[in-house]
Amino acid sequence: MGALPAALLPISGHTQATDLSVDEFRKQCDPRSWSLVGDSEIPQVFLVLCPHATRAFYEEVLVTKSVSILRSVKGYSLAALALAAFAGCSGGGAISAPTLGSAMNAQGTAALPATSLADAGTGDLVYVSDQLQKSVLAFPASERAHNPSPALTIPLGVIPEGVWVDRKGILYVALSGQSPTQAGMVEEFKPGAASPFRTITEGITVPQSLVVDANGALYVDQIFDTTVEIQIYPPGSSTPGKTLVIKDKGEPAAGGLTLDSNGNIYVHTLFIDDPPSRVFRFARGESTPHDLHLQGLGNAIGLASDASGNLYVADSADGISIYASGSTSPSRQITPPASETFANFVSTRSGMLYVAQENAHPSASSLLEYAVGGSQPANVLSGSLQAPVSASLRAAAF
Repeated sequence: MGALPAALLPISGHTQATDLSVDEFRKQCDPRSWSLVGDSEIPQVFLVLCPHATRAFYEEVLVTKSVSILRSVKGYSLAALALAAFAGCSGGGAISAPTLGSAMNAQGTAALPATSLADAGTGDLVYVSDQLQKSVLAFPASERAHNPSPALTIPLGVIPEGVWVDRKGILYVALSGQSPTQAGMVEEFKPGAASPFRTITEGITVPQSLVVDANGALYVDQIFDTTVEIQIYPPGSSTPGKTLVIKDKGEPAAGGLTLDSNGNIYVHTLFIDDPPSRVFRFARGESTPHDLHLQGLGNAIGLASDASGNLYVADSADGISIYASGSTSPSRQITPPASETFANFVSTRSGMLYVAQENAHPSASSLLEYAVGGSQPANVLSGSLQAPVSASLRAAAF
């Protein structure tokens, strides 16, 4: 068998809970980086953990699953524990949620004590809000998923706007009011649930985008009269603890919202009487917005970021421009397919993009998946979406 990759060697000193997302797992365990003797062979480590696995099952595990692991045992690699989490396969290759009875030691042999697992085998999902269907749909998250059917549909009864998924897998959905006189709300759903466990109405008017930081604080970008507001809710609170405001000429359009690793807040917005759109930054702890003066912006609004500090911004060509940290000129651009328009988008921490694409014909609307650094879609999720407006997944969480 081929040599084990470095990612499968022990990494000592880890005791905290860790979310293993699809992109992080693939970076460490991508089968293309393994030394395989022949196309039919599977790395020895996987066969030790899952002796009845077919190669197809092995590849499916690597590209379509994620697991949240409580690493209570020191000295074992993230990848080895992840593989062990998927070792509930039987002769038929079904995935269950096993108790880890073995994993790999430094020599690649099976001889480890048991540890505990949480959320094993549920897979990583990308959630998409669809305004015509008044629902949120969830799909397996991988650019190799080859246009799967929805794994979950959450009917809402009202029009959804932005969505966000935090590192615990909690889904947050911004909802419009059912009438012009009714304010909106934010609902929170536990993983896999179709009914919310918390609804936030206090401080909510017309919510658009929302994000949750690493501490669990919720940020909601919305319109209030002639201003753009960012309501900040402390972890677990239904009452805002702070409000940030952006004012300019005319009626505003609330747009994208994102954070960086330093706790700075970024907002992409447009004021009708003062185009084009602009991206503002609120430095951590401050209440004054600073215009970043990004070049190439138009009237579209959309914003995302990755762990390297890159900003992904809707541009004047109805595409996405990528700006390195501190730069005002884009390093590259992603243009939409001919005659199409990008609605909104989200980036994973590694820079993988999920883009909601609107079409005049609802049956042709879709969610596009872009590999890290890619300029063309690696996969197109279509046929189940009618008016997708926003997407999110756990791999994007701060």
